[in-house]
Amino acid sequence: MKLSDFYLAEDFYLKLIEFPAVYNIKTDALYCLDERAFNFLSKLAIRDLSSLNSFDKEKDEKIRDLLEVAISEGIVTKEPTARLLPKIRQSPIPSLRYLELQITKRCNLRCKHCFVGECLNVDLSVEETKKILREFEDMQGLRVLITGGEPLLHPHFDRINGFLKELAIRKVLFTNGLLLTDKWLKKLHVHEIQISLDGLKDGHESLRGKGTFEKTLSAIRRSIDFGFEVSVATVIHKNNIDEFNKIEELLKGLSIRDWTVDALTITGNLELNTDLWVHPSVAGKIMRRYGFSKEEHPRAEGYACGAHLLSVSADGKAAYCSFFESSPLGNIKEGLEKIWARKKHFLLQNLECINLNCPYIQECIGGCRYRAQKISGKEGSPDLFKCYQFERLQS
Repeated sequence: MKLSDFYLAEDFYLKLIEFPAVYNIKTDALYCLDERAFNFLSKLAIRDLSSLNSFDKEKDEKIRDLLEVAISEGIVTKEPTARLLPKIRQSPIPSLRYLELQITKRCNLRCKHCFVGECLNVDLSVEETKKILREFEDMQGLRVLITGGEPLLHPHFDRINGFLKELAIRKVLFTNGLLLTDKWLKKLHVHEIQISLDGLKDGHESLRGKGTFEKTLSAIRRSIDFGFEVSVATVIHKNNIDEFNKIEELLKGLSIRDWTVDALTITGNLELNTDLWVHPSVAGKIMRRYGFSKEEHPRAEGYACGAHLLSVSADGKAAYCSFFESSPLGNIKEGLEKIWARKKHFLLQNLECINLNCPYIQECIGGCRYRAQKISGKEGSPDLFKCYQFERLQS
């Protein structure tokens, strides 16, 4: 059988980031490749049959081994595929892999802890959204988090949703779930839905309002029933610290993909509700014990958090991450790549963690830079929540 009888499977896309890679936008799996393997798979993707036949003639043992592994992983198939053909080019270094795209500041809730703060009728236009996502794809981006506010409240979300299927990136919708009707679930062009669940009934509703818990839980279940991968985000607050065993039991019974458990930062609405905040010594223990994740990508070495991340707000401001919205790097009218080149990355060598000889720094990568600065007032200080999570500090 000729190599030209094989095809690169439709969910797999080649990316040139810090290393040559093939990325499964459906599962978020990222495979590192050597140059020869990357070249071979690129020929499969664009159907360069003459080059593929030359591989045949060489009887290349490495290519035969690669093909065997690729078939077993589902990367290569014998079935012809109708696939997108995005540009393959070297990304900037560090690579911009993850984009937080806030398409609106509208929201149907007034959560007591929300870092976004006041809900406003501010929306990223459809044209701006398309331009940003095309630039992100061209920069070899991997995954976009479509968020708000509540993204489903964008007045033209239907048009944005229709455009998503044209992109060779993984699409994740971050929602409170209350507007996830069956009508939407039937036509969403996303791979994953992330929903916030901040406790059991009492804990969740103390942040998000009465009547929200059952609706949120229903949204999680129906999203799974419609075939979406579902992840859950939970913040640690005063009213849910005793609920985590039962939350874990609940989520594991629902076959959740990822469960992110994180501490609150006193910003946005939480500045008016500081009594909900939990001390690092308590929250760190909860972060150590709870949460789970399916995929983890290799990172560029030497960088603290946010090395591969950029955030864009609904008013067009691009920032280090969504917490740093008030200190923007620029406006998306300048172009995503120009803004990315301007980003000053936090380096591990500049953190106090190095002077403390912390043995966990490569795993912790200094924690959340915004949260650390918010508590200490210093740019290079440790994130105390992570210090307690990794038990560098003991309560």
